[in-house]
Amino acid sequence: MSTEYQFKPHEQPFMVGSPANPDHPSLRKVLYLLIGILVGLIAGFQNGLLVVNLPNIQGSLGLTPVEGGWISVTYNMTNACITVLLYKIRQQFGISSFSKIALFLLLLATSLQWIVSSGLLTVYIDNLLEPYYLELIARGISGIAASAMTVLAIFYSLQGMPVAKRISGMILGFGLVQFGTPLARIVSPYLAVEGDIENLFLFQFGLALLCFGLINLLELPPGKTDKVFEKLDILSFTFFAGGLAALCVFLVQGRIVWWTTPWLSYPLIIAFVCINIALWIETHRKNPMLQVRWMRSRNVIAFMITGAVMRILLSEQSVGAAGLLTNLGYGNDQMVGFYAVVLAASLLALLISMWFLKATELRRPVIIAVALIALGAWLDTGASLNSTPEMFYASQFLIAFSAIYFMGPMVFEGMIRAIANGPAYIISFSVIFSISQTIGGLAGAAIIQAFTTIRTQSHYANMMNSANLGDPAALPQIIQNVTLQATVAAYRDLFFVAAVMASVTTIILLLNFAYHRYHKSNPLGKELAILAKMLGK
Repeated sequence: MSTEYQFKPHEQPFMVGSPANPDHPSLRKVLYLLIGILVGLIAGFQNGLLVVNLPNIQGSLGLTPVEGGWISVTYNMTNACITVLLYKIRQQFGISSFSKIALFLLLLATSLQWIVSSGLLTVYIDNLLEPYYLELIARGISGIAASAMTVLAIFYSLQGMPVAKRISGMILGFGLVQFGTPLARIVSPYLAVEGDIENLFLFQFGLALLCFGLINLLELPPGKTDKVFEKLDILSFTFFAGGLAALCVFLVQGRIVWWTTPWLSYPLIIAFVCINIALWIETHRKNPMLQVRWMRSRNVIAFMITGAVMRILLSEQSVGAAGLLTNLGYGNDQMVGFYAVVLAASLLALLISMWFLKATELRRPVIIAVALIALGAWLDTGASLNSTPEMFYASQFLIAFSAIYFMGPMVFEGMIRAIANGPAYIISFSVIFSISQTIGGLAGAAIIQAFTTIRTQSHYANMMNSANLGDPAALPQIIQNVTLQATVAAYRDLFFVAAVMASVTTIILLLNFAYHRYHKSNPLGKELAILAKMLGK
C-alpha cells in the first residue's frame, strides 16, 4: 500500500504544471512565505544590479556604450521571450524539475557574474574567452533565471497564504520583483566601493546559495504533469523569441547610436516579420501555445495597452527624475535616501494591494495609480538647477506607490480573463503581461531619452543665440552652463508631457468607470460569473 500523501479535492493543483495546495501547518506556511519573499527579491536583483551598475561594468571591462548596450539587450531579450517555454517545462516535467532548473540557472548566472567581476578570468582563461563575452552569456542566463525565479516567488507566496488570500500571494510574488532596482540602488554604494563591483556580485552569489539551500530544504508540493511539448513548438518559439530579441536590440541600441542609424532598420524588420510569422503559426495550430484570437480581442488589447502605457509613464521615475539628478551630478551614494523613499512607497502599495484588493473593484486602483502619477509629474515640473534628491521625495513617493499599486489589479484582471476561458489561456496572459512590462519599460526609456535629447538640443540652440559670447576665455564655462540649463529645461518639458499624458489617461479611465457605474455593469462581469460557476458558488 502506498504511503504517499493523497491530496484532498480542495488541495489538488489548480492546473497542470502548478503545485498542489495542501493545508499546511502554520509554521510551514510562514516558512513558505519567507522563502517566497527572498526568492522574489533575488529575482528582482537580477535586473536591478545590471541597471544600477552597468556603467561600472562597462568601465571595468573597458567597453564602449554600444557594447554595454548589448549586455542590456541579452538580459531583456531572454527575460521577455522565455515565459512561454518555462510554462511548458513546468507542465511537461513538473514543478520539482522546474525548481531545480531555475536554481541551476540562478547559480550559473551569479557565479559567472562574480567570475567576470573578480578578474579571475583574465588570469586563467582570458585567451580562450574574453570577459565581455562571458558577461553577455551571464546576463542572458540571468534573464532566464529571473523569469523562472519570479514564478517560484509566486508559488511559494501562494503556499504561505490562507485560502481566502491566495490572490494576495500572486500579487506579492509579482510585486517583490519590482523592489530589485531600488534595493540595488541602496546597497550598491556600500558594496561597490569606488566602482569595485566584485563584492556586489559576490553578495548576489551568496544570496543565490542561500536561496538554493532553502528551496531544497522546503520544496513545493508536487503537481500534475502532462506531455505538452510538440514539434511545432520549436519553430513557433524560434520565430517568437527571435522577433522579441530583435525588438529589444532596436529599443536598447537605438538610445545609444540614435534612431537614424541605418543598421537599426534591420532588427526592426526582423522583429516585425518574425513575430507575425509566429502569430500566424499559432493562429493556425490545433494546439497553440498562444491563444492569438483571444489576444486580439478588444478587452485583451486594451489590457495590453494599459499595461504598456503605465510602464511608459512610470519611466518618469526610473529615467526621468533619476536621469535629471544624475545630470545634476548626484551619484548613487548621494541618492540612497531618494531610493529609500521609493522602496518605502513600493512596500506600502504592496501591502495595501494584498489586503484590500477586490475582484469587483479592479479599475478603481488603476485610476488612482494613474492620477498619482499625474500629480507626481506635475510636482516635478518645478525642477531647476538647484534641485536636490530631497526635493523629489514627495513626487517620487507618489509615482513609486503607483508602480506597485496598479500591478495588483492588472495581474488580477488578466488572470480572471484567462482562467475564465480555460487553463490554456493562462500562458497567453503570462506572455502578454511579461511583454507589456519588459517592452513597455524599454520603450518608455527609449522615448524619454529621445525626447530629452531633442528638447535639450532645441533649448541649447535658443540659449546660445541669446548668450553673450563676447569673451573667448569664458566660452567653455558658458557652454557648460548653457548645456546644463538646456538639460534641466528638457526634463521640465518631459515632466510636463508626462503630467498631461497621465492626466488625460486618468480622465479616459474615469469616463469608462463612470459609464459602467451608470449602466450598473462590471467590465469583468462575464468572467466573474464563469469563475463563480467553476467554484460552485
